[in-house]
Amino acid sequence: MRIERHQVGEAVIAAAREDFANRIGGQVRSMSKAGRTATYEWQSVAKEFLEYLGALSAETPSLDTPEAEGALRDATEAAVGAVSFAAYHPHCTFQVFLDYVNFGISYDPRDEDDAEEIVTPAEWIDAFCLASLMDKAKWHGEAFHFAREKFAEKAQGSPAGELATGFMAQVLDDTGEDQDYPPSVQAKLAAIDAALARIRNRAEETGESLLDRPESVALRILRAVAAEDREAFDSGLTDLLLAHTTVQALQPRRAVSSRCCRSAWPRSRTGPWAGRRLFTPTTSRTPWSPASRPAVRGLGVSAETDALTRPPRWLQDRSWSSGRHATGP
Repeated sequence: MRIERHQVGEAVIAAAREDFANRIGGQVRSMSKAGRTATYEWQSVAKEFLEYLGALSAETPSLDTPEAEGALRDATEAAVGAVSFAAYHPHCTFQVFLDYVNFGISYDPRDEDDAEEIVTPAEWIDAFCLASLMDKAKWHGEAFHFAREKFAEKAQGSPAGELATGFMAQVLDDTGEDQDYPPSVQAKLAAIDAALARIRNRAEETGESLLDRPESVALRILRAVAAEDREAFDSGLTDLLLAHTTVQALQPRRAVSSRCCRSAWPRSRTGPWAGRRLFTPTTSRTPWSPASRPAVRGLGVSAETDALTRPPRWLQDRSWSSGRHATGP
């Protein structure tokens, strides 16, 4: 199999790499002094890290270096920071911290009249894909849950909105229905099939080719993962990668597609994917983000007996609304 990469000019790559540590450090500190650091600002920081990561991939496509690890980690934290701001502000306490520049911001509850913000389904998906690559999607599951609530109804039937629905079901075990936790394979498939049906219905109503959109293709890949259908997975991934090759790579970050990588990296290494090496960045698999990473770490060094079967609190009580009772990750 022949694998081709996007072509990015050498001058663009050099500019993205030049003095990056000082540039990004200066940017985040200037950002914090300029006023409120909200969704747009965190997304801007994430894009800078992804530009740098894309430039690094020109020399090291496997991205298996400590420098690439640091850039991907903070691209993730910044992107998730935007999601957290949309989910929690101004009602809850939460933090965003970037290790690469040793900089963070703590947010406290503010006046209820302070303007809330939202992220778009596409922005939510980009952050979710990065968090999944870093094995952090469940850690930030509450933020993704509440941020999605703000656009879920309006985005029904859209490829991006329904892909977010699929990610919630397949990765976060949230099918939107009251049921035993974790949901069965059948329950996940039902949620994904319902999402695909809504896209199909909207396509028929509008006459748009919604089922050919990359997000719809990615949703079918998720279904293949849930069903352990290797043939459908291979076909869908090929279609998604081919669609990505049509994007003109004027910027280094276009050389690394987090959506393609996430769809190509099933959470479960069992079934038809066991032991299979997929063409995704090495750093999305090993050595510092293994699939076997335990669900309880850090402050909870040892998990309780039912830690892996008890639903997170944002799934235990669906009466929570608007995130006002959340404390943040």
